[in-house]
Amino acid sequence: MPDLPFPDPALPDPAFSDPPFPDPPFPDPINAAERVTISSGAHQAEFAPGGGGRLTRLSTGSHDWIVPLTATEWAAGKWPRAGSYPLVPYSNRIRDGVFTFNGARHVLQSVPGRPQAIHGAGLFQPWQVRNHTPDSIDLVLAQPAGVLGWPWPFECVQRYRLDARGLRLSLSVVNQGDSAMPCGLGIHPYFTADRVALNARRLWPADADGLPTGSRVKHVREVRRSAEGCDTYLSQWEGRATLHWPDGHELALHADPAFAHVVVYTAPGSQFLCVEPVTNVADAFNLAAAGETRTGMQVLEPGARFAATALMALTPPRGQR
Repeated sequence: MPDLPFPDPALPDPAFSDPPFPDPPFPDPINAAERVTISSGAHQAEFAPGGGGRLTRLSTGSHDWIVPLTATEWAAGKWPRAGSYPLVPYSNRIRDGVFTFNGARHVLQSVPGRPQAIHGAGLFQPWQVRNHTPDSIDLVLAQPAGVLGWPWPFECVQRYRLDARGLRLSLSVVNQGDSAMPCGLGIHPYFTADRVALNARRLWPADADGLPTGSRVKHVREVRRSAEGCDTYLSQWEGRATLHWPDGHELALHADPAFAHVVVYTAPGSQFLCVEPVTNVADAFNLAAAGETRTGMQVLEPGARFAATALMALTPPRGQR
């Protein structure tokens, strides 16, 4: 997702409009004061269930793998560029906040100042803690029909577990409505790495609105933070990417085939690098309606479940192992 440059990514971005939503169907401002943690050896993860179900910190000893999210409150449409948040019931944006599915036209509510609906409503709502143990946690969102215009009710579960290798994540969504539901899933972590190595073989070039209109074969093997920034939609990436830090830390991302797409984003001159495993490309619903077959859009019948899993393998420099 393209964000505007901001000097302190852990605090809310003042470039977004305020108030963010008229009559929001969730608490606004968002309250992220409550934090819960899990740990395994030197690895520790912290979460803010009330803050959109966010992962607010992931560290090994004194090393932060993601930008720590220190803010405890923000307006819903002015979220900090820090931590990691869930993308549900779709990843990235929907053009003009409008899509057609099974012959019905749906209009979604967008963040004021942004023409496209973005990332679904999961990042704005409080999640419930379930099955919290010293090394694992489940965060659950039961979203009723109509939130920001999304017409289907659903339940989403984020299941995190830390072990000696790193942080494991399972995302799942169940259609609780009475008709078929299009959907997608993903996560949006703000890593502190300076580059990512991968082997993606398909690029989805963005138009002037920052949205893809199709794809083409192109090999992308590395993306770095830069003065220019980037917002890159990729697929056929084998579910593998390795993030690198100048001091030798490495994070190996292993995603199952459900995460068929990945977004690599960094703002110009920023201190973060977003590598986002997602199940669908941006504007997947409209692209699929136009006949594109590689979007990753899922269709869930009533009661059906879709899940995707990933591992963030955390490797300190050799001298610190």
